[in-house]
Amino acid sequence: MKKLLVVSLLLVLSLVAFSRVTITMTAGAVGTELNVLYEQLDKFMRANPDIKVSVMPMPNSSTERHDLYVTYLASGEKEPTVLMLDVIWPAEFAPYLEDVTADKDYFELDKFIPGTVKSGTVNGKIVAVPWFTDAGILYYRKDLLDKYGFKNPPKTWDELVKMAQTITAKEKNMYGFVWQGARYEGLVCDFMEFLISFGGDVIDDAGNVVVNSKAGVNALQFMVDLIYKTKVSPQAVTTYMEEEARRTFQNGQAVFMRNWPYAWALVNDPKESKIAGKVGVAPLPAGPAGRSAATLGGWMLGINKNATAEEKAAAKKLVKFLTSYDQQLYKAINASQNPTMMDVYKDPELKKVAPFMVDLYGMFVNAEPRPRTAKYSEISDTMQKYIHAALTQQTTPQKAMEDMAKELTKVLAGK
Repeated sequence: MKKLLVVSLLLVLSLVAFSRVTITMTAGAVGTELNVLYEQLDKFMRANPDIKVSVMPMPNSSTERHDLYVTYLASGEKEPTVLMLDVIWPAEFAPYLEDVTADKDYFELDKFIPGTVKSGTVNGKIVAVPWFTDAGILYYRKDLLDKYGFKNPPKTWDELVKMAQTITAKEKNMYGFVWQGARYEGLVCDFMEFLISFGGDVIDDAGNVVVNSKAGVNALQFMVDLIYKTKVSPQAVTTYMEEEARRTFQNGQAVFMRNWPYAWALVNDPKESKIAGKVGVAPLPAGPAGRSAATLGGWMLGINKNATAEEKAAAKKLVKFLTSYDQQLYKAINASQNPTMMDVYKDPELKKVAPFMVDLYGMFVNAEPRPRTAKYSEISDTMQKYIHAALTQQTTPQKAMEDMAKELTKVLAGK
């Protein structure tokens, strides 16, 4: 009898293993997000023993990740099954993504921040489910501002420069302000925040290129001046992506930092950071136009249209799990990545661990989108080229804006 039970158990396990469907998922590794994802997937697979999820780690540079996706999807392959998509990519990749409009209720999308759902909707079809949202924020050293008599974080860019200069004149080996100045997508995000706060934009509502304006030139000139005139930012910032800025800041080498919410958990981790407990966050400063602007970021989950029906069904279960209330809360607490489900912001545990997410909820909801177009990757590449050329003094801000506008006009015209 005992032998029969053992044989039966082995048979059942063999059948489960034989019927197990394997799907692949791309993932980033900024901050703690990859480790948190592995923890979530372990829980998912224990609850769904018939599904195995294999992770494909991606480059931290969203530009490099985008280029890999172009290769994967254009080849017509069924892998990766689930793709981690930047909010700016659904329009471009929509032809390769599964239409999940009929699954709107299954994913409970009526409970999500409307703007995030809109980001995954292309021509009336939902092709991506919001996973976490983002917006640029200002990190600052509370202890240093207090030490030098500044009661509040800067409200304007000019105030930030003044505070940074005052503090770095007294503190040794200290930068004033670090941000993302390398030639990649993050530079576009930073530039958009300066541009809009100065009263400019890239494309108007009628689809016209308007970046070559007085506001545009002044915004880029201000970024250049941060490095070479006011000198509150190091020249090395032209090579910084998110992680380089974050490591510099949490090593106690900068007064201010522009970054995404993910950095909060790390800069306040005593094992990781030299400044844990000494950090505050605030909206980015306002420019001459009198407004503060934060670029809308965040990532979504899409399903490869070429996957098999069985793989698509498994992928939907995974997407449903990862975007559920409990898992969004878990991700927010452990990876400092903002929820897309509105009710999570009311959770007392989130308020306790990451109060800025709750306090700055309105800012996250009203973050400024980048141009929404299927040609976004070309627009971004063009912007990166000219902005970075100005930051590295290969051209002037005025010439950079003129040349950028001409090229963007050609891109939009399909020339």
